[in-house]
Amino acid sequence: MRTHRRNGVTIEQCTKCHGMFLDAGEFEQLLGAEQSFLGEDPAKRGSSSG
Repeated sequence: MRTHRRNGVTIEQCTKCHGMFLDAGEFEQLLGAEQSFLGEDPAKRGSSSG
């Protein structure tokens, strides 16, 4: 396994298949960082306006 740090999250990557592995809650942390970067409000995520 190879280890990468992105936005305070440790991501493990298999050196053979290049699959990415996250621990519990890390995917949500990455999504939060992306939404913050894009200026999106996470509270509005998944709600429809219409």
